[in-house]
Amino acid sequence: MEVIRRTNAEIEKEIGTVAYFIRKKRKEKGYTQEELAKFSGVGLAFLKRLEGGDENLHLAKVLQVMRHLNAELFPKEYQ
Repeated sequence: MEVIRRTNAEIEKEIGTVAYFIRKKRKEKGYTQEELAKFSGVGLAFLKRLEGGDENLHLAKVLQVMRHLNAELFPKEYQ
């Protein structure tokens, strides 16, 4: 199996893309950060860090928020 190495800049760009996507979906659904945090079962501070692009977040909680927004995080080849 080939190991794919990415630069820090590439990783930061991907994290920023996830943060942007979540913020955009939240706004499309008309939720405040407080509402989305409550509905998806995470803390407000976590959601703010998530939307801010923090790279040190618990993946299970990120997926919890995405599920509430009816979004999935899978590689394209698995969709």
